[in-house]
Amino acid sequence: MRRVMVFGTFDGVHDGHRHLFREALGRGDELFVVVARDEHVLELKGHLPNNLIAERLEALECESEVSEVILGDEELGSYEVIIDHEPELILLGYDQDELQADLKIWLKEQNLTNIALETGSAHMPEIFKSSFLSQAEEEVGIL
Repeated sequence: MRRVMVFGTFDGVHDGHRHLFREALGRGDELFVVVARDEHVLELKGHLPNNLIAERLEALECESEVSEVILGDEELGSYEVIIDHEPELILLGYDQDELQADLKIWLKEQNLTNIALETGSAHMPEIFKSSFLSQAEEEVGIL
């Protein structure tokens, strides 16, 4: 069984996320989805997610492609989830450049050359990007 891991905030699961999930499963047999903690989202993006962590976890557990939903590490950048779940592939979203750079360094430092690091394709990024969707919802008064 080839294990694939993805990382993200997943603040409202949308078709862009589902595209990443399908792409990940096309490259493996099990999909592990790591969800960023609220405090890490605040630190990295400068704002809290619109949805509470419990809501984000629950929404992902309903997605048929997802084998397991994992709460992100307590310590940002420790990547204990990688050690604990031993993926063969980490598939990153098309817009996760900073995470990719950090993971490349971390994997090399840990001598984890057996874990492939790849980038998924974008799926209509002008529409399906959480920050765009949140802004549109605010403009029409949904949030």
